[in-house]
Amino acid sequence: EGKQELKRLFDGVGVFDGPKPVKLLKTLGLIANLSDGDMILDFFSGSSTLAHAAMELSKESGDCYPFIMVQIPEAVDSCSEAGKAGYLTICELGEERIRRAGKMIAAKIDKTDRRHEPDANPKPNPDLGFRVLAIDSSNMKNAYFTPEETVQERLLDVVDNLKEGRTGFDLLFEILPKFRIPYSAKIE
Repeated sequence: EGKQELKRLFDGVGVFDGPKPVKLLKTLGLIANLSDGDMILDFFSGSSTLAHAAMELSKESGDCYPFIMVQIPEAVDSCSEAGKAGYLTICELGEERIRRAGKMIAAKIDKTDRRHEPDANPKPNPDLGFRVLAIDSSNMKNAYFTPEETVQERLLDVVDNLKEGRTGFDLLFEILPKFRIPYSAKIE
């Protein structure tokens, strides 16, 4: 069942061997008695079936189930269906599944939306967005030197202590946890 779901999402291509069915993970979520706002964490996310299930549960219940998917960027065999489709890592495959599942859920909502009918009481739309974060080194150059290590020739090196090639988002996502701001905070 899980493989067929992925084939439908990926236009008939079987991009992952042995994915779990969304229905099974939704059932486990119901058995776990999830409450609105409960965080769902998957340390071995693979094709991100649990993210797909969390979005489906959010749509059906009107509650919000934020999720964190963790996956080592393991390389995809270039001869596999996923490799032939252009995916380099399992992470890329999971990200694409979340995107496609979100679009599919949004399309279902659009088809069944009755908010413009008289006496309609529609459920709120679930949050179908997500962010991808990767572990990396700090965005800052080492600017902490003891007085003995400080020499006048190197003072200009510490005027701007940002590493080359880092973006504003790189800096933002490095300081969010330092100030205990959740990654899910609205960013403008």
